[in-house]
Amino acid sequence: MHRTFISMTWTPGVDAEEAQTLLRSVEDIYTILRPRFGVPGQFDPLPLVRVFGAWTIPSIPQDAAYANVEWYITKSLDDDRKSILASRYLETIVLEPWQATNPHFDLVLTDLPITDDISSQPPASHVLGMSQPGILSLISSQPFRSIENPELRKLALQHTCFHYFGRLLGVPHSSRQDHTLEHQGGLYCTNTCALRFTDTSTLALSFAQQEMVSGRIFCETCQKDLAAQIAGFHFGTN
Repeated sequence: MHRTFISMTWTPGVDAEEAQTLLRSVEDIYTILRPRFGVPGQFDPLPLVRVFGAWTIPSIPQDAAYANVEWYITKSLDDDRKSILASRYLETIVLEPWQATNPHFDLVLTDLPITDDISSQPPASHVLGMSQPGILSLISSQPFRSIENPELRKLALQHTCFHYFGRLLGVPHSSRQDHTLEHQGGLYCTNTCALRFTDTSTLALSFAQQEMVSGRIFCETCQKDLAAQIAGFHFGTN
């Protein structure tokens, strides 16, 4: 489906540094990918980034459906009201009126824990994030707050933002066979790359440090996959 922009939002408990990490991560990815589309200005299929933050629509009652970010959270909490249940958050995104009128990607950062009841059985608590390719990536900053050093904390969160941006675009591509790992229904890269399977903040930090040493966020193959997927969504061929 043709999708022209990425909606970037976060929940009210996300602090300014965490939000900036998300924004800078997307900027870094776009800097890497732009040269793959030829001469600047001639062809740029990269989705427009629209930053809405912890948004609200003041002109409608604040307890109305889709009135603000907090409504999404309230609708998506698990039965214990302690974490976001992935399937419920995904449903709110799929059914929101703006997806029908203006299909787009949602890239969301929350300070709340996420329980993933979509990709694993039984549901896994406190995952770093969840993704439905072509629609949504939801990332939790909560697991990274246990990292005391602020620079290391930012580095680990940045790796995770890179990771879930790639997963939002469906990378690695399902047709790829080399240097991949299948896990819990997902396909991951096995190169030194942000698209390796990452399930803890400690592992995210370790991978981020390796990527910093290598000077690469994504491996060459994943960069090609990202460029192809972005072009596909631009033309509506996915």
